[in-house]
Amino acid sequence: MENPEIREKVREYFLNACKPLDRDRYTQESAYVDAFIGRLDGELDFGPQNGSIKFTPTIVADRGPGSAENKFGADFAIVFQSMGVEAPTQKAIISQAKNGSVDKLSKAETERLQLQCKKMARVTTEYLILEAPMSMGAMPTVRFGDKAKESWEGDSIAFDEYFLEHVLSCRHGDRRSSFVKGVATSNLSGIKVDVDGLEYTPEKKPRKKRSRKPSLGNNGGKQP
Repeated sequence: MENPEIREKVREYFLNACKPLDRDRYTQESAYVDAFIGRLDGELDFGPQNGSIKFTPTIVADRGPGSAENKFGADFAIVFQSMGVEAPTQKAIISQAKNGSVDKLSKAETERLQLQCKKMARVTTEYLILEAPMSMGAMPTVRFGDKAKESWEGDSIAFDEYFLEHVLSCRHGDRRSSFVKGVATSNLSGIKVDVDGLEYTPEKKPRKKRSRKPSLGNNGGKQP
């Protein structure tokens, strides 16, 4: 992205999201991600004739073994929607976040991240690993997912640089309308999973009805 005005607006938007985030107050990775992604929620206006981008982030539900994060490997999603341009588009990404560089993860954490990548790769080619910075106000970095290897690839790139060079330039982001709609809720209930080229939508298991025991009442359950 060579337009200096747009570059400046993008950097300012992302820096404003990062600056207040003190890691002493957001120690846990999940707390930092919730705060950072929440601050991205909004619209970035590029000025007359340049249009704007609407950011719609979703924090993925992560409670319990049947949670959306457990099923799909992601802990947040972002929909990018361009507006005020000749050919507006919508696209989305999902991501798993880790504290600091993935190169410094323990063996157990690395294996867990690989499993999460495998789950994300079943859903889309457009997934990321977000590396939460450990110092106050620093810009998060990302690594691209590698669907073929069901892992991640390449060196870290600053989040604002990723947005400029890969989202705005249309090099990254899943444009399938079904995927964009699927990440609109925290349970990711609309996402379709690709398994060896066959797509299916995970079925919601019906809740088991509890058997209702007859009330004993005051006569010990005996007929009057």
